[in-house]
Amino acid sequence: MTSAEYLHMAFLLSKKANSKDIRPNPFVGAILVDQNGSIIGEGYHQKAGEGHAEVNAIRNAKEKVSDLSSCTLYVTLEPCSHFGKTPPCTSLIIENKISKVVIGSMDPNPLVSGVNVLEAAGIEVEICILPEINELNSVFTINHKYKRPKYLLKTATTINGKIADRNASSKWISNNNSRKLVHEKLRSSVDAILTTAKTVIKDNATMNIRVGQEKVEELNAIIIDKNLDLLKQENASLNIFYPRTKSKIYLVTDKIQEGVLPDNLEVIQIPFTNGACDMDQLNADLIKKNFCEILVEAGGKLNASMIKEKQIDEIYLFIAPSLIIDTHAINAFNLDELQLMDNKTVLKLIETTIIDEDVLIRYQLSY
Repeated sequence: MTSAEYLHMAFLLSKKANSKDIRPNPFVGAILVDQNGSIIGEGYHQKAGEGHAEVNAIRNAKEKVSDLSSCTLYVTLEPCSHFGKTPPCTSLIIENKISKVVIGSMDPNPLVSGVNVLEAAGIEVEICILPEINELNSVFTINHKYKRPKYLLKTATTINGKIADRNASSKWISNNNSRKLVHEKLRSSVDAILTTAKTVIKDNATMNIRVGQEKVEELNAIIIDKNLDLLKQENASLNIFYPRTKSKIYLVTDKIQEGVLPDNLEVIQIPFTNGACDMDQLNADLIKKNFCEILVEAGGKLNASMIKEKQIDEIYLFIAPSLIIDTHAINAFNLDELQLMDNKTVLKLIETTIIDEDVLIRYQLSY
């Protein structure tokens, strides 16, 4: 087998992890191969704070053999070389005298210099980058590269880009199976949902996860609410305030909140400029809270402003077979400012999926 083939096997191992169990760590798989090409050990990172993939693979191998000096370690991510919640994997590799390490992707964390450490110890290192590994760890890469969560934007529109009529009615544009996918794939995979108080109040939105006919799961809600409208008495019965034991509502404002709030409600106080919150400060706060991936479900103004500020990484656009030909109907992306064609936002098409009569188009943005 080739290095790429062994690494792909390690990649498939890494995918066994649950993303929410390993946050803020990446998916990592590792395979130990002896001089005959036989796999003698395998492992993957299963939970943050516990053994890394290399540790688990080496432990697995040493249940069978004691001498690993003629083995090659195939690992999907550059081994860590610093002390975090666990000791550096490079030390364990060197200690076991593994002769060669093949790496499928480089670690974006500047604290990691595993290749240099291994080569300095006389271990042969081969770098064999696999695109599927980088794609799987896009959340981890964005967290370190941009110091912010990865943002997915979901919107459902008519074929001419309308998300609601002029009276702000939007139920329902997409079909039942499109909405089911949003809950089972998008909401279920992220750490929180980002929206605005205006959207929550207008739609009386629950912003939870509904899987199947009866199963309902909680989801953290980050709500931009400059004037703390959701704390007003007339909004106390909104669906967003469902009983929470595993999640919180975070209200983003520049106001000082007086009084005691319930345990499942927290105010994030950051500056606002011209009505918009400081995204850099908000991102820093969210990363500290271990919010690594966030789904944006909001109105046209927040959608557009986050793209303008280069915050959105992927767009999930559900297009329904319908038209609203009213000029005053609400657009999916809507800022009242000049944007010339030369300055348009260019997207990369990732995939298209037909869901009954809806079309889901997934785009990637790069900055």
